[in-house]
Amino acid sequence: MRFQSKTKTGISIGAVVILLFIGVLFFGIAKPSTSDEITTSYLRGTFSIDYSDLNAVVGDADYVFVGTVASEEGTVYKNAVTVETDDGKTREVSGPYTNYTVNVTKNIKGNLVTDTAIPIQKSGGLSEDGSQYFVYEGDELPVVGNEYIFFAYAQPDGSLLISGPVSNMSVSDNTSDIAPFSDSTEYSDIVDAYNNQVDSGRTRFTSSYEAK
Repeated sequence: MRFQSKTKTGISIGAVVILLFIGVLFFGIAKPSTSDEITTSYLRGTFSIDYSDLNAVVGDADYVFVGTVASEEGTVYKNAVTVETDDGKTREVSGPYTNYTVNVTKNIKGNLVTDTAIPIQKSGGLSEDGSQYFVYEGDELPVVGNEYIFFAYAQPDGSLLISGPVSNMSVSDNTSDIAPFSDSTEYSDIVDAYNNQVDSGRTRFTSSYEAK
């Protein structure tokens, strides 16, 4: 994923990040594909940090780590809202959240376990009617077998949520003969951002998957 410079201010994505599908996200949606394949719709929201500033992105997250996606575990739907359709009618829409398991390769911020795959939940995924994928503008859905830098938020129950325009950043795919993640520009940029992170001052929680 390449970084897009978009300054956004508004609601925090900390402990209340689970609310991000409510109200602001099912409007202004762009659909780039007109083929018979499932289309992808890009969500826009307002946030308390500048997502073009990696120092702020790293500072706002509870955990930043390199990990390989081990499995996709299905999609759940939350936070139903009523939206108006193009023909003036209304319908109820729930936001998709996709469940994955990830093997942590390297902790950059925080100290998650590395000896077993851990579950994470991503804001975004296949719509409830199966007609399209929803992701934040500038973001992408992880692919099983690929390696990413993840920016995760611990929830009050100890689970991990990734959400927002920069929630996972690709560092390698599952093809052969690839360079290690540590050689990537993305990794170097995130390590530098960690060393210069800007704490957003939000309320924080601890993951159940902290290393003991």
